[in-house]
Amino acid sequence: MTWELFDPRFDPEPSYWRELRSRAALRADWAWDVMAAQAWTSRTPVYVSVLRDGASPSGVVFANWAGLPVRRNRFVGTRRARFVGGLHVRNPGTGSVPGWWSDGLPTAEFLRDYVSATRRELGIGCGGALLRQLAADELTAIGRCVSRPTEDLAVLRTSAWPSVTEWLRGMKRKRRHNMRQIARAVAESPKLAADVVPGADLDPREVARVLRHNEKKYAGRLAPLPQSTGYLAALLRQPDVVVGTYRAADTGELEAFVSVLDHPRWPVTRHWSARPATDPDRPNLYLDHYRLMVEFAQRTGKEGVIVGRGKPELKRSLCAELVPQFAAAIR
Repeated sequence: MTWELFDPRFDPEPSYWRELRSRAALRADWAWDVMAAQAWTSRTPVYVSVLRDGASPSGVVFANWAGLPVRRNRFVGTRRARFVGGLHVRNPGTGSVPGWWSDGLPTAEFLRDYVSATRRELGIGCGGALLRQLAADELTAIGRCVSRPTEDLAVLRTSAWPSVTEWLRGMKRKRRHNMRQIARAVAESPKLAADVVPGADLDPREVARVLRHNEKKYAGRLAPLPQSTGYLAALLRQPDVVVGTYRAADTGELEAFVSVLDHPRWPVTRHWSARPATDPDRPNLYLDHYRLMVEFAQRTGKEGVIVGRGKPELKRSLCAELVPQFAAAIR
């Protein structure tokens, strides 16, 4: 078996890439044009590594380069620069799922072989890899490493409920009453229209304008750079992206949205953002978007929806399962 290393800024899409995406059920953020757009708007270089068994791909890993210099407010340069540091192995678009896939290979063996192969390609300055979104059994299999628990991952197992009504019945009384009130207010509001539509139906510029309101929360921190309309355009035009939208009924203006990376079994919520409410009676759209996602998953026969990290107690109150996750550093 051999490893191939790609930089999506410079390297064209491999001939086997779409077949690999389909076989591995990799979501829309793994589309080559999406990763290329992301790579050009990243702080550091991005690498995609593919394990080949003859002509057939049998594994893939996505990673950002982690090391000095740290670019707080600017994008990566145009050269294939290499520094002393390591690989930050993560999913291209979301922190909710791992940044690798292998075709039946043991996770620990696969990832350690990846680090060794990448070090040979990038040089001895590559000190190892930080792995995100490890499950407890994967961490145990990796064995000797530096590790720590990270935020739990929240999943809504929608196949457990035949309807939204049954989902609501699983909540505590106060939360159930609150969610029913919000859903009724959205349904009866003459000012709002809620829908789930293909991502290609949206203008990336209007999505970027609304997204800025959520990004403002991270001002002053070393947070991800604001996403460009180029990246959003590439992502939204993927056929496996859908968006839950809330629009002003009179003007059609986008008030709030949740983007979803679709999947045959487990779609993942990608972005959430809303304009600041100017109407004091506007329903709580953040809470309502969970209802919208449950409806979508049940209607399309999904096993569930992965709704990300953060706000664990709120998500638990919405009947989400909290799955332990770990990060580990290996050499």
